[in-house]
This record gives sequence, structure tokens and C-alpha cells, in this order.
Amino acid sequence: MSGETDPQQKPAPVATRAPKMENTAAQEKKRSEHTITGRMAALFIDSKLTVIVMIAALLFGIWAILTTPREENPQITMPAAAVIAVMPGAEPAEVEAKVVRPLEAIINQVSGVDHVWATAKDSGALVTVQFKVGENKEASLVKLADRVMGGRNELPPGVIGPFIKSADVDDVPILAVTLVSDKYGDYGLKRIAESVLDDLSGLEDISTTAVYGGRDRELLVTVEPEKLSAFGLSFAQLKLALSASSVSGPLGNIMEAGKEASVRVLDFIESAEDLRNLVVGMSPEGRPVHLSDVARIDDGPRETKTHSTRFGCGLSGTDCRDEAGKIQSGIQERESVTLAIAKRKNANAVTVAEEAVARIERMKGSVIPQDVGVYVTRNDGDKANDAVNTLIEHLGIAVFAVVSVTLLFLGVRAASIVAITVPLILAITLGVVGLTGFTINRLTLYALIIALGLLVDDSIVVIENIVRHYGLSPIRNRADKMERSIVAPGEIGSATLLATIAVMLVFASLIPALTGMPKQYFYPVGFAVPVALAASFLIAYTVAPWAALRWMPAPKATPLKPLKTSPGGAAASEEVPGGRLGAWYSIPAKRLIGYPKRETLYVLILILLIAVSFAMPFWQLVRPSGPGGPSPEFGVEMGFLPKDNKNTFNVTVEMPSGTPVEVTDRAVRDVAALVAQIPEVRNWQSSSGLADVPDFNSMMRMSPEKGSTIGAVRVNLTDKKSRERSSIVIAAELRKALKAVSAKWPGSTIQVLEDPPGPPLKGTIYAELYARDPELLRWLAERVEKEFRATYDMAEVTNTENADRPQIALSIDREKAIRAGVLPALAAHELKALTDGSVIGYAHTEGERLGEPIRVEIAKGEAFDPAFLSGVTVPGFAGVRVPLSEIVATTSRSEPREIDKKDGVMTAAVGGELASTTPTYAVLDLDRRLSGLELPGGGTLATGNLTWSDERPDLTKSPAVLFWQGEMRMMLDSYRDLAKSLMLSVGAIFLILVAYYRSFGLAMIALSAVPLCFIGIFPGHWLMNVQFSASSLVGVTAISGVVVRSSLLIIDFVIDYLKAGLPLKDALIDAGAVRLRPILLTTLAILLGSVILIPDPVFGGLAITFIFGTVASTIGTIFLVPVLLNYYFAKYPYAGRKEA
Repeated sequence: MSGETDPQQKPAPVATRAPKMENTAAQEKKRSEHTITGRMAALFIDSKLTVIVMIAALLFGIWAILTTPREENPQITMPAAAVIAVMPGAEPAEVEAKVVRPLEAIINQVSGVDHVWATAKDSGALVTVQFKVGENKEASLVKLADRVMGGRNELPPGVIGPFIKSADVDDVPILAVTLVSDKYGDYGLKRIAESVLDDLSGLEDISTTAVYGGRDRELLVTVEPEKLSAFGLSFAQLKLALSASSVSGPLGNIMEAGKEASVRVLDFIESAEDLRNLVVGMSPEGRPVHLSDVARIDDGPRETKTHSTRFGCGLSGTDCRDEAGKIQSGIQERESVTLAIAKRKNANAVTVAEEAVARIERMKGSVIPQDVGVYVTRNDGDKANDAVNTLIEHLGIAVFAVVSVTLLFLGVRAASIVAITVPLILAITLGVVGLTGFTINRLTLYALIIALGLLVDDSIVVIENIVRHYGLSPIRNRADKMERSIVAPGEIGSATLLATIAVMLVFASLIPALTGMPKQYFYPVGFAVPVALAASFLIAYTVAPWAALRWMPAPKATPLKPLKTSPGGAAASEEVPGGRLGAWYSIPAKRLIGYPKRETLYVLILILLIAVSFAMPFWQLVRPSGPGGPSPEFGVEMGFLPKDNKNTFNVTVEMPSGTPVEVTDRAVRDVAALVAQIPEVRNWQSSSGLADVPDFNSMMRMSPEKGSTIGAVRVNLTDKKSRERSSIVIAAELRKALKAVSAKWPGSTIQVLEDPPGPPLKGTIYAELYARDPELLRWLAERVEKEFRATYDMAEVTNTENADRPQIALSIDREKAIRAGVLPALAAHELKALTDGSVIGYAHTEGERLGEPIRVEIAKGEAFDPAFLSGVTVPGFAGVRVPLSEIVATTSRSEPREIDKKDGVMTAAVGGELASTTPTYAVLDLDRRLSGLELPGGGTLATGNLTWSDERPDLTKSPAVLFWQGEMRMMLDSYRDLAKSLMLSVGAIFLILVAYYRSFGLAMIALSAVPLCFIGIFPGHWLMNVQFSASSLVGVTAISGVVVRSSLLIIDFVIDYLKAGLPLKDALIDAGAVRLRPILLTTLAILLGSVILIPDPVFGGLAITFIFGTVASTIGTIFLVPVLLNYYFAKYPYAGRKEA
């Protein structure tokens, strides 16, 4: 290699380096006047308008900060609705055939529907309609209601409904306030809570409110069958009398004494005493029978609880105090209820929460008794404010770091100018964000932090070039200084404008490329970054030259020494431009550029490094042992988004079907006992028979709101800034401890659910199973569950196919009924009335907010005892009363199972949570094991939905299908869309470069910097022990525009040097030497601006991509671009024309 000669050393005319770029002042001025940037600089450099623009920009930003709503995360518009229909007495199979199928056919006619879930239950159907993300909520609901109401004739007679209930993210509470007291109990606490909500209703931006937990006041009529039979009355007669007792309404008008008077019937039940005195029939002796003769009437909450809610203070609960003010922690759970408050759409979560909490504080001692504890257990306003304030701090740190780099390279005054441009750019960006209806949220501020290194890039490049022009020769006067301040931006304007447009295109491409929830989640990045870059370009070419003219001193001129002829006859210089950095750069550049073998070896080394880097995430997919198991030592995991360190998480409990709420409550108490032992717990709320206060994640999971088999424990931790352990570690340890609780309660499913850092998901690993045969579906769910449990790192497994629930079936023996002289229809009516313990009306009790329910039920124990039928009689033909037990047969069987469907196909689901690894490799391992599984009855299992598009099941090819959803599907959709964005942006940049250079070759050379990023990206993730995520891929897309900027500046300067007549090798080396300082400046600005984001779960991957990708690309580009240009211009010599 040492003996290789330089093919570029050929005779050349003697020239000087100075004229190669710096033409006469008149020529430079003339050239700058023909560029956009030159004219911009000239317009603002000595104008009072510049100061006005600066003041207006700052005021614009202040207005935005004060008025723009704040949220923790961007709102995701995903309209949904529940269609409910009731078919009394029908079993699930009949409901599915006669109600669900017609409703599915009707809903399929509605445009914009994404998916339809349906559940056929005993006596009714629930159909959940999910519209595509971004669809207009109001228009979607109108279309749905129009079709469903118009298609009611398709449903069989006797169906009640259908009713449509909207479900929207705006209905999710942002504030939860828990009232705690053993003295008042859940009944008294609920009445207090309802009074609190009455006083909160006047707040402007509050939408829906609700009370979770507590029992309502009821008038409970407990009928005693023996007494009823003794008076010769039937249960149906009694219910009919009760139903007709509470009547009120207008009857019309009459004329009385020449005046019209209205007539109204007033026969309300207003109290328990009214019920006791109600006549329900006549005895055989002919005297009135009052309700109190055959039933017990109670006024108050039901003795049998259908749910319970409690509150506990953790070991770190500094907000739990007794009446003396002493801190209480680790105490026994107490009765509680929770007020849930949602805000209106586009309202500021911070101000709504603050106003509500302030008003509740003022209610203490009046509406809320002093001895009732009041605890704010959820405050999305505080979360949003904390997140925004933390990111503003990070933004300030990043600004300081970037300015410090400028100070190091360019001095105090240049750094001061850059520091001035930053708030102006941020102010304009926030103003536009607020003006266009967006909120200030994590993603908006992340976008600004991401863009920080980019948005100072223009200012740094402009200031650096102005400083360079000031030092070319002594400045004669202010006019000369002004002229150079205009010429310098004009000189680099075309390349900078092109580079800025390229980066804007890259980020803006996220908007059309992304789909579904990731589109709305990442939308602020695709919008805010291009706005910030546009503002950066405008400020860099207006404010920066204006400030440089006034504040930058004229440095001592250091003109370059003239060239001298080398022994070989080629032009050579005693000095390389670019100062000390340029001299350092020239040492390796001179030994590389112009030597074909060395250049080829250099390119091959770069290609090898790229290949090795790509092997880090992909080796686990193709290794002989399969994708399952731990990652290789030098492997990089791929996933959607990593888990986040939060201040809260939820534990859900689901018991086997048929479990009474008392048993569920004991299981929930066992979970709470473990939670109480965690040192970082501030407080917790537990519920049995009732789900936790809903959030967006529970909406996505379609979790049931109530039922005897469900329970939850919401855990609130101390602030993540002050505790040592993350919520991820705490949740992982709790999962291990909860295995003992699961073992204690066989058949239970206990899950620790952590809020995902990005869009909500149904589950980490989620397999949807489809089949026509319900028994096959059940067998398959059990088999898939078994495979899930055998998977590496699997911590929790759920299965929607629950165990059978026993049922007592009552049937009328028609032959016996006829022999006994009883009409079968009458016996059936009595039996239904007897077993249907329901609300039959409402009493108008004074002082109550709502009507007080009148509930009628039979006096019986917790379990149904068929023996009590002997005490209930029905009249026969001859007037003889016949006990129901003589004509009703009882049999035990399994309760008909509910039928779940998705998009018209019967479905079940198996879900899983991993302890620490990403689901990508576990899903691929499971798919490998389950694909082609032999099914009972013949056929094999088909697996799918691991392609770039979401699939629909086709049961004509296989009797059963498994589709992967959850995080894996979200990851594939995001990766597909981001890959599309990358191709769109790179394609657009390529076309712009072709148009600019009029050369395909030069455009390809400019883009050569993009693949070099990967040399640093995957090793960077491995070094930081962070998975490659969707945000990392956003970074790859974004960095493709960033690194092209360096290539453009080098190529432009090489072309300018060639125009000045410099030999090719000198032009290549000098261009790299001159542009090395601004390239390093912008690289360090990106690095220091992004480093603050590395710990963040959402944008940590993006920051690592930016930092390591930019460093690797910069190091490679400053040598690769000259090497490729050397090859290009050697083949196509530059002669004042641009062609490939």
C-alpha cells in the first residue's frame, strides 16, 4: 500500500487557495442577490423590522404556553359504541343466531367500521363497534344509529332494543378522588360523594361524573312464599299490584265554574310505610291483604353486597393521617368510594383537575364531614403538568448543552447569538402548535427536544460561515462587514435550504405513512419538527446575520498562503484551510483519497461493519436453536416500545365463572396484603365485584365493569423521581409473589397490568383463535394456553374460555300441570315472576336525587333451594291451589356458555405477559410451535397475521385459525408504516437532489451517508442495553435527512472549488477540511440535545439512534463522500456542467 502512487498528481497551473472560494466582493454580492437566503439576509440585516419580528415571536410563544391545553399524551380519536339488545329467556345460541347475526349484517353496512366484537349471553347480546382511528365521533355514531334503528325489523319480535351507548376516550376520567371512612360505611360515603358531585357540576369543563363503589338506598320487598300462599295470592299477582301502585300523570282538562282546570292522578309510593300499607289482594275471607302481611319491607342499602371498595395506606403513605395529624401507614383497609371526573374534549386537563380539587378542598367540613378522609388517587392533570415541566427542564438542559458546544468552537458572542435564536424558534413552534389546535404534551415537547440539535444547525452553519468570511481579509468599514454578513449566508444558502427541506420531508412523511393509533400518537412529532425546522431556517437567515453584524467582532484576518508547485508539478499548499481541525482531517484524508486500493478497502470495511451491525437484532430470528429463549450475548431485542417507569399500576383479579363475590373479595384481600408490604406504596384502592375506575387501557382491553368474579387493586407509588426502584422492577417482583395467591385460588387469573408508554394494547402477547365449532375452540384455547405457559420468560397467562358454571334448570311438566288443572302458561308466568328478583318500579322519596328503586325478591339463602317451590302455589281449574313443586322439575346441568365473536367469526383469546423480554421472539417461537398443530377431528391449525398487513380469518382453508394481535401486531404495523415513511422521505430527497445537481450520481453520493448510520445504531442500542423500538425506527427515518446535510455541504464546496480551478484531490480534501468544523458542531449539537432523552422509554431509542447513528455517519461521511466524489469526477470530469 505504501508504494502506491497518487494518480491525481499531474501537472496543473499554479493558483492560490484564496480565490478558489472568495471571489471579488462584487462577484459574491451579485451571486448572493440571486439566492433566496441572500435576499432574506439583506432584507432584515439592517431593518427595524427584525426587532419587531423577534418581539412578536416571543409574545406568540408566551401566548401559546399560557393558553394551549396540556396533556400527558396526545389524544387518540377512536370512536366506539356498544349496541345492546335483550331477548328475554333466550339462551346464548339462540341469541347469537337471531340477534347477533342480524346486527352484524346491519353494522357491516356502516362505513368507517374497523372491527365488530359481539357477545351472545343469556337473554341478551352486546355488540361493540370500533371505528377506524381518526373517524369523526359524532358522524360515526349518527351513521351507526341510522342503520341500526332502520334495521330493527330484521330482529325477531319480542327483542327489547337495540340501544346504542357511546364509548369514547373523552369519557375516561382524568381525576379520581377517594372518600374513606369506616364510620359512615360505603352507603353513607356514596351519599356524601353524590352531594360532592352535585356541587362540582357547575364547573365549566367537566363532562361526565360517576361514583364507583358504595350501595344505593332501596326499598326492598322480601316476599315470604308461605304467607303468600296462605292468603291465596300468587307471586305474579303481587308483582302486578306493586307495578301498578306508583302511578302519576296528567289525565286531561275539565271545565269547572267557567274555568279550565287540569286533572292529574297522584298515586306515588313515597316511603316504606306507603309500601307496608299497600293493598295487594283480597283474602278468601274477603278482607284486604296488605303488603306487610306477606312480605318484609326494608328501607336502606341491601344487606347482601354485590360489590365492595376499600382504601389502604402504604408504608410510604405520607398523605394518610389520623385526626391528631399523625401519619398512618400500613393500616387495615377501610371502606371507601371514589368520585370519577372526566373533562370535555379539548379542555385543559391541568386546569380542570386543579379547579375540581380546589372546590373539593373547600367542601371539607361542610359537604364532606371532617372525619371523612379525602385522597386524590388519580390526577391526570398533575401527571400532564409534571411531564410537561420535566420535559421543559430537559429542554433547558439541552439548550444549555448546545450553546456550550457553540461557545467552545465559535466563542462567546457566536454562542450568544445561537442562544438567542433558540427561544425564538421554540416560541414560533409552540405558537403554531397552539394555533392549529394541538395540545402541549409529551410528544410535542419530545419533538422539540429531538429537533433542538437540528434547529440550531442552521444558525450554527450561518454564524460559522459569517465568522469565516470576517477573517478572510481585514474589514474596512461597517458597509464591508454588512456585505460579508449577507454574502456568507448566501454562499451556503442553497445547500442549507435543501438540507432543511430534506429533514422537514423526513419528519413530515410520518403523517401520511403512519396508520391507526401510532399515527395519532406520533403525529405531534411529524408536525412540530417540520414547523421548528422552518422557523429555524427563517431565524437563521434573518436574526443571525442581524445579530452578527452588531455583536460579532472583526477577527484578525488570516489569509491563506499561496500555493506552490510541488516537484511533480501539481499545485500544493503550505497550509490546509479549516484551521487546526482541517489540518488534522487532511492527514488521513491525504493518505486515503486518490489511492484506489485504499479507497476500495475503506468502502468494503464500511459495508462489513453495516452487515455486522444488522446481524445484532436479526441473528436471534435465524439461529439454529430458534427464536425462543434468551437473547444472544451481542444481540439487540426488537419490540414496539419498552415499559415505562410509572407512579401507578393495576392488579386485576378474575375468578372462575360462578364464584360468589364473597370469595372474590377474599382473593382481592390476599392481593392487597402483598401490596401493603411493598415499601414504595403510597396507597391503594381495592374493589371486589367491581372493576377499577376505567382508563384508556381498560377500554382497549374491553374489561368488564362489574360482576361477582372480578376484582382489582390500583396501586399508587411514591413519586418516581424520589424512589430508587422503578415500577417495572416492583411489578416484576409482585408478579412472583402473586403466584402463591393464584395457587391458593385455583382457576383464578391474577394480572399485574402496567400502563404502556405508548398507545394502549389488549395485551403484550395476544392470540386470537377462530373456529366454527365451540368445542374445538375450547380445546384449542386450552392447548394454546399450555404452550404459552411453556414459553421462556412467560409470567402471566389469561384465557377467555372459562370453566363451566353449574346451573339448576327448572322445567314445567305440562302433563302433570294439565292433570292438576293448572294452565302451563300460568305456571310458567308464576315461575318467572318468582325467580326474577328485580326492580319493578321507583319510589318518589323526598330528598333523594333519583327515584328510589323498589326491589322484590323471595326470602331465600345465598344458594337457590328448589325446596322452597313447595311453599308457592298456583290456582287450578277447580280453585284448588297447587304447589309449584308438584308440576316443576329441577335438573342440574352446565350453564350454556357465552358466545364471543369478532368480525362475524366465533373467537376466543389467550394472552400472556412477559417478565422482562420483548414479545417479538416469544411470538415467533410460539408461532413456530403452533403452526400446523393437528386438530381433533382432522385438519391443522393455521397461524397468521405476522405479515405487514392485518389479516382476516378464512375458515374455508382450515377448521381453526390463530392470529397474533397485541404488541406484536402494533409493532408490525408501526415498522411497516415507518419503513414506508423512510422510503417516501429518501425517495423525495433523492428526487430533489437529482433536480438540484442534475445528476443521479451526485444524488446517490449524497445519500450514501444514510446506510452508514446503522454502523452505530444497533451497537448503540446494545451498549445502552435498550431494545430497538418503534421510536428507534422513527429515529432512523429522521436521521436519513439529518446526515444528508453534511454530505450536501461537502459536495457543494467541492463543486465550488472545482469551479475555481482547483485540482480534484485538493478540492476534495479542502472541502472536507473547511466543512469539518460546522459538521462537528452540528453533530455535537444533535448528540448533546438528544442525550437527555436516553432514559425515556418512548424516545430513548430515538435518542440512541440519533446519537450513535449521527456519530457513525459523520465519521464515515467525511471520508466516504470525498472517496465517492473522487471516483465520480474521475469518471465524469467536472467541466462547468452537471451530468451523470
